[in-house]
Amino acid sequence: MVRPVFLIRDPIRSLIDSYTNMFRMLRQAPSQVKGICTRWGVPFSETMLDFKKPFGSSFIFSSDRERTIYLKEKPLGLFKTVEASSSGKIDVPYHGLLSNTEKDNIEEQLGRLYIHCWEGNTLRLRAILAEKTWIGFDLDDTLHEFRRSSGMATNKVLEEIFERYGTPVLALKDEYSRVLREKTANAFSDGKTSFDYRRERFASVLAHFSLPQDDKFMAKLLGSYEATLMASLELKCGALGLLSAIRNMGKKIVIMTEGPQDAQERTVQGLDIGGYIDFLTTTNHFRVTKTSGLFSKVLEHLGVSPGDMAYIGDNEERDMKPAMAEGIFSIHLAETKHVSLSTFPPHVNTPRKLQYILLNDSL
Repeated sequence: MVRPVFLIRDPIRSLIDSYTNMFRMLRQAPSQVKGICTRWGVPFSETMLDFKKPFGSSFIFSSDRERTIYLKEKPLGLFKTVEASSSGKIDVPYHGLLSNTEKDNIEEQLGRLYIHCWEGNTLRLRAILAEKTWIGFDLDDTLHEFRRSSGMATNKVLEEIFERYGTPVLALKDEYSRVLREKTANAFSDGKTSFDYRRERFASVLAHFSLPQDDKFMAKLLGSYEATLMASLELKCGALGLLSAIRNMGKKIVIMTEGPQDAQERTVQGLDIGGYIDFLTTTNHFRVTKTSGLFSKVLEHLGVSPGDMAYIGDNEERDMKPAMAEGIFSIHLAETKHVSLSTFPPHVNTPRKLQYILLNDSL
């Protein structure tokens, strides 16, 4: 009897296996080289483990002839099939298709191994953070998936407008994006509530297309946006573990973020992280943006010096630069970049890796 079998490779499992094997070989390399030297009677030196030249064609091609074939001459017909059916892309953007459960699985399997490669920088960063009394965070897209949840809420509202008036959703999205940029230019620093801001945005979109604006329909849109937003809230991979680790170290946590105070308070409650936070403030509360003095206002309010605080945020212009300008040690949560602990500011790409750094939880 013959039975068909379909073998489907799990890309995440393959990734984990490949990198686990690579890190294992890196860990074992010193002892293996030492063993070879002992057997051959050759003095061992740590410099034997250093690469004397960068990876390149000398590592890939076995001879000058092979290098010439692949890089220069290209004999007629060679690579024709590949060239005809594929193309290369430069700077491919982060696709964002992994779920947080999948990200967490990868971090659990590989995160510690990866951080171990930064051992010297890890010790330095851990020592810096150990001296801080307060650890500050941005909220949106640092501790939770704000773009994802707000996008779902916006789509729900625009679909309801389409269902009622028939205006194409794509046109509604374009206009809403324009209105959003215009209405949030002041970073919510004028003291209105979240519902005030949303009502203004929805009203502007309806007015642009000359659509009726009765109170009942507006109330429905506001209710749909809030319900969808709160139902779709999701913490970043490792955020809860990081907050817990910081509190267990006896440190205090402050949230300094843009947005309406009422909405960010509901967000913290919806994410169930209120118990970890000692102080939550927004640009809306102090009536000043991050780039025009929020960090100094918070330091003054808490009665602490810049040297007593570290800050983690996802935006270079609105988090890193103004925080560092006040003298606050900052860490960039750059989700689409590689980890870089030797840069200023240091980069991590998940809260989970920062948790491993804080707890010395790397192998």
